[in-house]
Amino acid sequence: MKYVEGPFLHKIPLGRGYTAFYNSLSMGLVFAQDNVINRCIVPGGYQIVDKDTKSLIDSMSKLELLIEEGTDGMNTYRSYLNALNKPSINILYLLLTDTCNLRCKYCYFLANIEDNHKYSLMSQEVAKNSLEMFARNVKKSLADGYKDQQIVIYGGEPTLNKDTLIFVLNYIVHLKKNKELPDTVGTTINTNGIKLDTEVIEATKRAGATIAISIDGPSDIHDKLRVYPDGRATLSDVTAKYKMAKELGAKTGLCCTVDDHNLGRLPSVLSWLSDELDVKGMGFNILLENKKDLTSEEYSNYSEETAKELIECFKLARAKGIYEDRIMRRVKNFVKKTPVYSDCGGCGLQAVVAPDGDVGVCQAFCGTKQYFISADLTSFEPDQHEFWKEWRKRSPLNMDQCKECVALGNCGGGCPYSAYERKGSIWELDERFCVHAKQTVEFLINDLWQSKYETNIA
Repeated sequence: MKYVEGPFLHKIPLGRGYTAFYNSLSMGLVFAQDNVINRCIVPGGYQIVDKDTKSLIDSMSKLELLIEEGTDGMNTYRSYLNALNKPSINILYLLLTDTCNLRCKYCYFLANIEDNHKYSLMSQEVAKNSLEMFARNVKKSLADGYKDQQIVIYGGEPTLNKDTLIFVLNYIVHLKKNKELPDTVGTTINTNGIKLDTEVIEATKRAGATIAISIDGPSDIHDKLRVYPDGRATLSDVTAKYKMAKELGAKTGLCCTVDDHNLGRLPSVLSWLSDELDVKGMGFNILLENKKDLTSEEYSNYSEETAKELIECFKLARAKGIYEDRIMRRVKNFVKKTPVYSDCGGCGLQAVVAPDGDVGVCQAFCGTKQYFISADLTSFEPDQHEFWKEWRKRSPLNMDQCKECVALGNCGGGCPYSAYERKGSIWELDERFCVHAKQTVEFLINDLWQSKYETNIA
């Protein structure tokens, strides 16, 4: 019997006479000796010639790295595509306001809001109806097999709408107590932290929510871009509130946005966060499009440098016992060998409610209200609407330009909003994320090789 290479096979030389055979769709992986591989090779494919080659080909065929001649090796791919036929809402974004008390210079949210825009606050009625809409959809999401449902309290700056923020936290407790929401539903407040007070923190604790605060590094970094409207520095105010939240027993996390102000120093930023703030969990955010007029060279340099530094930060975080969310998500899927259909919940998995009650697929479009609709929240079902159906299909598995990529199964396609802003369609590539995804997969393969196998053949 002759075997041929599967459609998703990638060969990565490892040195010392070994090659990694990697299935980019299923993340199946075999480390093979080059001399055994070479004995398998026949005109037009591979064949078993002895005991060693039989063991190797058997292993590779189970993972569809090699497939029987005459078959197409696409069965797994076709089964994965079925998951993209139906949206399933398991994330709720509540934009409690579209205004902010800071003027961070890289902000994508305010960049799309018109100069004459009238800022608004979400009412408690809209918040209540939104949470009840989400509770209805969580039941369907659980039935669809999803296990990770999240509520994200967002803005603008959500603490500027304090009364509704506390109402939301208390109502989440109410819904869980009455079994309308499962206890497993998580809640996160994304905030700059400056307006946090004991009342908000205590409400957060009652709801079991996490306070995620944005800090980009020490003052010479953070205060370059994260400033008050009059240009004043913010770090001392932010860190004071972060420490207060921790001292009062709230769950906390940190977000760090990567831009020119800290690029080139990310490992030192991570060390500073660890040493000064005793951070145990955080995430780096790749910059979203914010109408900065970048040249192609600047765009490429940002992508390459960010990808490299995030890998170095992961190594450092692993050594320090810090959970860094961005790459750990990739690690989990690499280990479990479960495909990442989309990196962004906006791809048919979330509902975003604007302060006025309009509902959309992606919070980044709140300024323009593209992909938002006016709806009756008491009866609206996002998974039935054409916007959510289209965005659910926006996956590397459905994009021809992604099918030959080594990161196909462990990428998720990055940010549709960034693709839209840069190239005019959510179906274009988010090229910043492409570089990160490819380098991360290649790092994970080589890291596994070095940690588990290379020492055994030294």
